[in-house]
Amino acid sequence: MKNLKIIILLLSGLSSGCSYIQASKLFTPESFNLIPISPNIYVENGTDIKTRDELLVAMEKAENKIRIAYGSVKSHPIVHACITEDCYESFGGRGSIAKTYGNRILLSPRGINWHFLTHEWSHAEMQTRLSFIAWWNLPQWFDEGVAVVVSEAPEHSESHWQFLIASNISRPSQKELYKLKSLRQWLKAVKRYGATKNTERRANGKPEIRPLYTAAGIEVRPWLSKIGSQGLLALIKNLNNGEEFESSYQSANKTLNRIGVSCNKEVRYDTT
Repeated sequence: MKNLKIIILLLSGLSSGCSYIQASKLFTPESFNLIPISPNIYVENGTDIKTRDELLVAMEKAENKIRIAYGSVKSHPIVHACITEDCYESFGGRGSIAKTYGNRILLSPRGINWHFLTHEWSHAEMQTRLSFIAWWNLPQWFDEGVAVVVSEAPEHSESHWQFLIASNISRPSQKELYKLKSLRQWLKAVKRYGATKNTERRANGKPEIRPLYTAAGIEVRPWLSKIGSQGLLALIKNLNNGEEFESSYQSANKTLNRIGVSCNKEVRYDTT
């Protein structure tokens, strides 16, 4: 079933004109200048010892973050880390920091840290725990939101959201976010809100922006802080039992409100 998911991801990438076909090279990484440093970690040939050690430490921390968020760790993704942008782009990673293809994680030089490793690992963990139908129907905004919250990346933080507001940078409303259910819709929105132009922004000395990912985190963060890992697992169980996402997501909120559970920190959601 896991392989079926990966195959469908690759086929959907072909039909949408994306670079998923390049990611197929990750199935034979040693044929494309990546070398193993552990059973589940490959790095670009020429990676220095310091970076290798940092990646190993990041793997341990990322695994611990997944365990806290999901109660245990069921996925065992294979990580591929590039130390050059050319390497990252050769596997289809252009325009991003890190990517997940089924149980294979691809990291750019900017993504070799526990934050982005945890983000991608969360996607792999979610896929592992969901049935194929439940995974296929899971809204992309929610999957990304959970990954943002678990990873705690400064790039997607509440502080970044406040920066977007203060800078009057376009960002999605809650209603717009809820409409982004498929991967294709999500990727189009990422482009629409300017995140694909971060390379140009860096070159011009401007700060990078990530309105969509940050918005997903703003939506999911208070929800996840309320329900914890047990609530997340309950939602996953409901989805595997055929319950619609919207009803399961909202029922969790209603149940927690009824028993008087409140989140640790409320964040004002921008609804413009």
